[in-house]
Amino acid sequence: MQTKSLPRAIPREVLESSTDPCFAVSETLDITYCNKAWNHFALLNQGGSEVLCAQVVSRNLLDFIPDELKKYHADLFARARALGQPVSHDYECSSATLFRLYRMQIYPLDNGFAVINSLRVEQPHDRPKVEPNDAVYKNSASLIRMCANCRRTNRTDDPAAWDWVPAYVDREQGDVTHGVCPLCLEYYYRPYLQGRGEESRCAD
Repeated sequence: MQTKSLPRAIPREVLESSTDPCFAVSETLDITYCNKAWNHFALLNQGGSEVLCAQVVSRNLLDFIPDELKKYHADLFARARALGQPVSHDYECSSATLFRLYRMQIYPLDNGFAVINSLRVEQPHDRPKVEPNDAVYKNSASLIRMCANCRRTNRTDDPAAWDWVPAYVDREQGDVTHGVCPLCLEYYYRPYLQGRGEESRCAD
């Protein structure tokens, strides 16, 4: 267990005993603590050693978020601080076989924030699947671009198309880069972004 410091005004045992992945960040969104469930969650999603607790403590949370959503997440924390009360956001984080919907709850504390990610829905996928084909999905840098939310894979021959390729989801993520597909941007993020007069877009 790696921990730099745990923000005041939260019972440590609550986070330690939780089966939900929990972490804490400073006011500048540097990760200061992860609970035991963090590593289980990371490995469940084919994360490599670079996203395990020992490697992420002291890193900035925004380093792990696609560029087009960095401001969105920073604004969530700013809103929690301004309101002085928890703020939540639902997001998809599926496996190759299961659709999983999580709720991220951000709790403002004395000198930072605690974040709890709780599983809300888990059920078998009913998406039509596509077989892996590196010639279709690997770009010129030999990387596969996957949605960080639903984990669909972007086609290189049709950049507007994102396919459900479970074989790519189910393997190590060393050759994967992340963006956000138009479907997730519309479903999970557009109301918030539109409310702030921002354009929804997918990264190039």
